[in-house]
Amino acid sequence: MLRLALAVPMVFFALLDQLSPAIDGTPNADLMIAVRAIDWSRGDAQWLAELYPHISMLIASANPLGRLGLSLVGAIAAAFLLQKVAEILAQRAIPVSTGVILVIALAANPLFVYFALENLPGFLAITFFGLALADLVRFVNWGNTESGFRAGILIMLAALSDPSGILFAVIAVLASPFLRHGRAHAPGLRAANMLVIGFPTVGAFATIAMLNVAFFNAPWPGLDLLSIVTTFPERAVGLLALYTTPDGWLLIAPVASAWLVALIVRRPAAIPVSIIVFLLLNVGFVLGMFHPGAAGITFTLLTLLAITLIPAARTRVTNALVDLVAVLQIVIAWTAALERDVVVEWMLGIAAASLALLG
Repeated sequence: MLRLALAVPMVFFALLDQLSPAIDGTPNADLMIAVRAIDWSRGDAQWLAELYPHISMLIASANPLGRLGLSLVGAIAAAFLLQKVAEILAQRAIPVSTGVILVIALAANPLFVYFALENLPGFLAITFFGLALADLVRFVNWGNTESGFRAGILIMLAALSDPSGILFAVIAVLASPFLRHGRAHAPGLRAANMLVIGFPTVGAFATIAMLNVAFFNAPWPGLDLLSIVTTFPERAVGLLALYTTPDGWLLIAPVASAWLVALIVRRPAAIPVSIIVFLLLNVGFVLGMFHPGAAGITFTLLTLLAITLIPAARTRVTNALVDLVAVLQIVIAWTAALERDVVVEWMLGIAAASLALLG
């Protein structure tokens, strides 16, 4: 019932989105173009490699509703992600007021809605990653092996949904040693946990690569490594220039917020996690792992990590301070949305569709 309730507003915005003009260059628009270009009469090994990201491609190919269908799948995924966030908040006995503010900070902003409705591959990746986080914490903190296996499989699904999912897999593996371990003194525990979490993803991609080498003498047919290498300097210069603008400062703001929350709840070990995540996101940008029309990935990822990984505050003062930082996240999200041209164009289309419905 909670998932259904959370899906209703997202479906409403998906319908409004359908009534507004389509925006060229969004991840969903390019996904539909890629699906139409696939030769579905083939079934060879190289064709399977070219289907990557497999989960997003297969969902888009089976979708009879075009742009609306992709948005509806994103809306349903958003409901599952937000329900899991609410579940985690309840399990950790977070005060209801704090939990409500945190969920509002995560989802009640244009960045999250645009991300869910216009970037199905990226949002599926972060949804699987978010679902994996709950199992990851249960695995590391409580030693629940089944949760570890489930987390590994969900992270693999994230990596098969979008190239950014590969980055999320690396983040999960590198972040796990910084979590509070239930059997902290067991020898080799952290390395074993990292192996359990990362094995399904590594196994899936290694299997595909080995088959490709056997049949085509190339680890991944169709992957243009030369293009990645030649555009690396240009992307690096663009990234450095970005941090001299308000857009860049807004990317850093969620990281600073994560540091503040970690200090407030006296969990400084969470600070290295946010630093690792931010550095990996920059590496992903330079390597071209994010779609040019994507928006909201940094904000959503860091907010999700803060909600799921940082322990609950235990006093009224610390709860109030965490609430204050969460309210600040709302301001950051809306400001960042207004700084992204593609999100502003999408917002104007939603506004125009709303006015048309109201007459």
